[in-house]
Amino acid sequence: MSEFDQVNKEFIRTHDFIANFPIIDHKSRENKSLRPSSESNLPPKPEDLQLKLRQKFSSINATAFKNFAQMEVRCDIKENTMRSYIKGRRSITLFAVAKLCVGAKLSVEATKELFKLYGHIMDTNYYRFDAIIIDAVKCKDDIDVFYDTCEKFGLQNILDKLSRS
Repeated sequence: MSEFDQVNKEFIRTHDFIANFPIIDHKSRENKSLRPSSESNLPPKPEDLQLKLRQKFSSINATAFKNFAQMEVRCDIKENTMRSYIKGRRSITLFAVAKLCVGAKLSVEATKELFKLYGHIMDTNYYRFDAIIIDAVKCKDDIDVFYDTCEKFGLQNILDKLSRS
């Protein structure tokens, strides 16, 4: 049994989430989900995670899509924006990670790993946005269905940010 087996649109509709989506401050390293339990077990530095995340974005872009145009349509990430993410000229956002996971039709495990590289441990019991992402990945939803689900469950503010990333 997978940790996300219960996640579906009915779960999203009926579950009492603590928050709509995570707030992660990479500068102050305040992401409690990656805080070490002891000083000897320090997590990777945010800049190391960003480098690995950029490399992973590049790899996914090269393997999941025929070209940047296909990536742009399926992920709603502009070619110039993706190039800026990959080259490190622009910080990768939480929303860009979500859009790539959905648009590239990544597996749940690959999605969890990409978010971990971003600096966030997904918690579908705590964050509504995490549950929506996992449901979209499990259902192989396209980006428009993902956006519709966000809107349906009252995450209009997230949709605004998604469209800007």
